[in-house]
Amino acid sequence: MIIIPDLILILTLIVYLVLVRIKKVRFRLTVLALWLGTALLVDTVIAYRKIDLGAFFNFLLGMLLISWLVSYFVIHRDKRRLLTGYLFNLSIVITVGYLVVLCLPFATPLPIILSTIIGLMLLMLLTFGGYGLIIYLLWNARIVLKKESRTLGNMLTLLLGLAGLVLILFQHFLFKDGSVFAYIYMVIIIFLIYYFFSFMTVLTSSLLFNHIKPKFNKDYLIVLGSGLLNGETVTPLLAGRIDAALAFANQQQARTGKQPLLIMSGGQGQDEKMPEAVAMANYALSQGVPKAAIITEENSKTTLQNLKYSKALMDERSQGKPYQSAFVSNDYHIFRAGLFAKKVGLNSDGIGSRTARYFLPNAFIREFVAIILMHKKRHIVFTVLLLILIAAIIVINVKFVG
Repeated sequence: MIIIPDLILILTLIVYLVLVRIKKVRFRLTVLALWLGTALLVDTVIAYRKIDLGAFFNFLLGMLLISWLVSYFVIHRDKRRLLTGYLFNLSIVITVGYLVVLCLPFATPLPIILSTIIGLMLLMLLTFGGYGLIIYLLWNARIVLKKESRTLGNMLTLLLGLAGLVLILFQHFLFKDGSVFAYIYMVIIIFLIYYFFSFMTVLTSSLLFNHIKPKFNKDYLIVLGSGLLNGETVTPLLAGRIDAALAFANQQQARTGKQPLLIMSGGQGQDEKMPEAVAMANYALSQGVPKAAIITEENSKTTLQNLKYSKALMDERSQGKPYQSAFVSNDYHIFRAGLFAKKVGLNSDGIGSRTARYFLPNAFIREFVAIILMHKKRHIVFTVLLLILIAAIIVINVKFVG
């Protein structure tokens, strides 16, 4: 077994993680991707020199390269698609499979180490993941209910945690042979698996959207509105969005000398004393932004309308000339906003403002449900087909097996 190349790679990774830990360098996903790619390349070359790995290995290597190349081009062509999450997750699965196959020649230790770590993690997740998730959801619900209002949107982690608890507590009643509850339990588990993979696709797509930062070439920054405090004051969440837009605008001006115009987008709700856009503009003015640098869009009621009406304003001002824009919202929300931007024909990137960590689980669950509803026809068709398949399996089991 050849050890020295992998030893150098492991030491390099340790040094990088230590530098990140002591805040000497920033953590970058691209650095880890480059490290893993280098490790796979080195170990593949060594394995090829040691033994003929056969056609299956060559096929898997080809699949690995193709999956990552396709994933890269799809993501960088337009990251406002769920396809980015599908392809990225598929590439990860193929990479793990390739790592396992790379262990077989015992040529280098790194694939064995990585495969063992991944295997142990998967074993832990399969054994204790469900229990851990329920505990986390209930713990998060406790924090949210202490700090936020007790609306349905803020109780999603509590409801999911309780549902998981009920499923575990009563599963021994459901495992009785021939019981109708056993079939109901099977249906629930199948749908949980389906929506788990759907959730992972949305999560990966959202993380990639946040990770790939916009270029500093924007003519307009659209700040998406949200509810006002006491009907006239921006909330801390909305102030965070405006601050993120101002930070990006200042960075762009410092780097390129180009100052983007700020479009404050948000209409007036029934319980609000003024349009959200006006309150947002007032906040920006209090932060030293010149009035001439602010445009207000005061008619929108939804995210889709935010982007549609803001696009109309930009089209009118630009008079047919091409322009670059980005929308600003909370980090958990910008991927769905990107889907809406694509829907209205706006070629715009997203800038995410930070959200309190305790608030993220509820917020992202809401986003997931909203994205599922955006593609409800696809999920309804799949659900119907899945129910037909399950019904057929139950009938065959009862009549011919049971």
